Amino acid sequence: MKIFTRVAFIDVIFALTILGIYTSISVAAPDDSTTAQSAAVRDGSHDFDFIYGKWRMPNHRLKKRLAGSHEWVDFITCDEGSPLPGGIGDIDYWKASYWKDFVGVTVRTYDSKTGFWRIYWVDNTFSGGLIQPPVVGKFDGNVGIFEGPDTFNGIPIIVRYTWTVNPKGSKVVAKWEQAFSTDNGKTWETNWYNEFIHDDNCTPAP
Repeated sequence: MKIFTRVAFIDVIFALTILGIYTSISVAAPDDSTTAQSAAVRDGSHDFDFIYGKWRMPNHRLKKRLAGSHEWVDFITCDEGSPLPGGIGDIDYWKASYWKDFVGVTVRTYDSKTGFWRIYWVDNTFSGGLIQPPVVGKFDGNVGIFEGPDTFNGIPIIVRYTWTVNPKGSKVVAKWEQAFSTDNGKTWETNWYNEFIHDDNCTPAP
């Protein structure tokens, strides 16, 4: 959701699946030390299970990023998440009317050897058919931090997603936050956040 961003739906899934297969067959068989290390990695393969279902998402987006702005815009988007086959990860489809007929796709893949997730995004408005570089990270308790290099208006930045999963029974099931850093992570500007609320009949609203 860098906007940039989540549509080559079938092509995206196919490409990532092939990438996963290629990676799995091109890695040498682990030795005993690698096996022991893998056994010590926490199984985080279900960390994003909370996203399965249909959602209404109140969004709060900084109007101008990396410009010292304090003006926010609010709008409603809708999302639907589901697992990918074979334990690869998950996918969700994000719809907005803030940009006309906007659809974005997030694909998350999980590496059981390292415990890291990679989060990819592509959309039908800003991505130009290109899958954005992933942000990478993992959860520690109910908070997940995912970071990766990117550019914004030609400026090299680090993008950070922060996911916070709320206790069961909470109206807001989870919160997503996006921040940019132009100084290699020393300081951050939060420019977007939203909440996940169950809604089987969500309609995007500007």
